[in-house]
Amino acid sequence: MLLYHILQPVVRCLIRIYHRARVEGLDRVPAEGPLILVGNHLSLLDPFYIGAFFPRKIRFMAKKESFRHPVARWFLHHFRAFPVDRGKADLTSLKTAIGVLRSGEVLGMFPEGGRRENAPMRELKQGTAYLALKTGTPILPVYIEGTDRSLPRNAVWIRPCRIRIVVGECIMPEAGGTGRRSEEQISEEILRAWRRMAGEGREDSLRHG
Repeated sequence: MLLYHILQPVVRCLIRIYHRARVEGLDRVPAEGPLILVGNHLSLLDPFYIGAFFPRKIRFMAKKESFRHPVARWFLHHFRAFPVDRGKADLTSLKTAIGVLRSGEVLGMFPEGGRRENAPMRELKQGTAYLALKTGTPILPVYIEGTDRSLPRNAVWIRPCRIRIVVGECIMPEAGGTGRRSEEQISEEILRAWRRMAGEGREDSLRHG
């Protein structure tokens, strides 16, 4: 984890300068306790850019294909990411995720099941909601935009496009007096949170020309 502490402020500074990054809502991050961070997914940059600004260390669940490249595998290992096989019910990754949450850490997930540049924020895999209900862990939606333009699929260079990252309000697995939500209800609430944050960004851009 020493590498994490060294690289995080360096990457954060580079993103602010190169991308003129705008980050909102970091005060909404719980200071302690288990947390499931759920981000929309546009680019390979997403986990690194979110992690650069997030005030707590994140253990990302990453697709197993990402571990095939030796350089990516080295970074993922040092950042304590762990693989998931998206093509089947991966019990090993599920047990690891539950262990992360029961240790009071932050679990990072991209529940769209892959990068969604063309049709984002429409459908989620149910793994996030299942983990939240099983462990009683709050979900923190995080919305990122601009990374799909900065590093499109198959691109070899990171372009200086404007990046925006927004942290939303926690979503609790329990629905107050109405009892437990269903997995479908939780997934829909995540989608609504992302869409709301995306809409607020468009409105702000219109106000400022």
